[in-house]
Amino acid sequence: MKKFATLLLTGIASLILPAQQNIDSLRQLLSASKTDTSSINLMNQIAGEFAESSPDSVLKYATEARRLSQKINYTNGEIRSILNLSWAFTVTGNYSRGLEYALDGLKRSEEIDNLELVARSLWVIGGAYSFQDDHQQALIYVLRILDLFKNRPVDAQLAGALLNTAVTYFSLNQLDSSSFYLNRSLNVATKIKDYGAIAAIQMNTGRIFLKQQQYDTAISYFQKAMPRFIQDNNHLFIYSNTYFLANAFDSLRQYDSAMYYAQLSLHHAKTMNTSAYLSEIAKQLSSVYRKIGQPDSALYFMNMAMIAKDSVNSQEIQKKIQMMTFNERMRQTEIAEQKKQEAQARKRNLELSAIAIFIPLFLLMVLLIGRRKVKSRTIEFLGVLGLLFLFEFIVLLVHPYIGHWTHESPVWMLLILAAIAAVLIPLHYRSESWIKKKLSRVEK
Repeated sequence: MKKFATLLLTGIASLILPAQQNIDSLRQLLSASKTDTSSINLMNQIAGEFAESSPDSVLKYATEARRLSQKINYTNGEIRSILNLSWAFTVTGNYSRGLEYALDGLKRSEEIDNLELVARSLWVIGGAYSFQDDHQQALIYVLRILDLFKNRPVDAQLAGALLNTAVTYFSLNQLDSSSFYLNRSLNVATKIKDYGAIAAIQMNTGRIFLKQQQYDTAISYFQKAMPRFIQDNNHLFIYSNTYFLANAFDSLRQYDSAMYYAQLSLHHAKTMNTSAYLSEIAKQLSSVYRKIGQPDSALYFMNMAMIAKDSVNSQEIQKKIQMMTFNERMRQTEIAEQKKQEAQARKRNLELSAIAIFIPLFLLMVLLIGRRKVKSRTIEFLGVLGLLFLFEFIVLLVHPYIGHWTHESPVWMLLILAAIAAVLIPLHYRSESWIKKKLSRVEK
């Protein structure tokens, strides 16, 4: 169910996105910052804050962060912006485009051997598959994260990775594996005293017992988790926990308790203003009222569930429209960026052409000057200067290709440029000797 995928993705998003701050304060910091790595980091952080609420805002900030990162060659910032864009495509339903960006982020992260960014990329890829309910594929990437973290110190990210692995196994109905990873996650969360993670583990443990029809045990775990969710004011987890409690009491035919928790769940579904959740819990309430012989209330909540379902269908249509709008804006942004890069390329080519024209003209001028009576030191200086222009121009031409071939590796670039210099220096010396011999007129 999408709701359970959302529970998984909540944990994923906590790693992908920076720690939450007030968006207005982040914007104030951004307006006061210079165009450097700090401003790029702020843009990525703001994009992260908008990840689920406003894909258009993600597009705005992440695209600018990517452009500036490319301008100053800030690889980490560019990868983070790519992952933000991937997440935005995923939540708007364009899974193929989201995966395309996420896989690009993973490739770049692996190239620079950045463990943090590799892990973030894997989270995003796993999230994209979870959104599509392809939990088997999501599991591949979740397990890769655990492999990355195998030598990691005990911390909240390790606890989260283990918890999400457990949730993924639960979605695949592999309950023994889910229990195994929940226990490992609990050990880590207990050591670091991460009570939020402990509550999430308790709720997911309750889900296993609920599926195994061990209702009393399931209820005890759900009730243990509840105080922490209330303390954190986590509406999603409160809604889910009370929904599971209502199901457990319903199965035990304790309908008063089932109605109590279902009403709590309904309240938080309304607070979140999520039609899918509202439809689910309204159907649950309708079922309970029908069982206790209150057909009017049952009909009322069934109508509520149908209205909410219609709203879900309407939201799906809006989501498709939003996705098309988002894709078009992204396309226009990419076109504008491509034009800008083409303009920069044209400017560079014009500059190189001007240099290519200038150097032979400069050497021709030296030849002409050499036919006149000029001080030998002057002609020698001009000749050497012209040759320097020529050889530096050669290096300037080959440098981008060397950078591409070596992936900007300093060691390989140094060796290749040294090899080029080893060829150019003798040529430079012989050319200098030839100019001195042919052009210089020693004053008597």
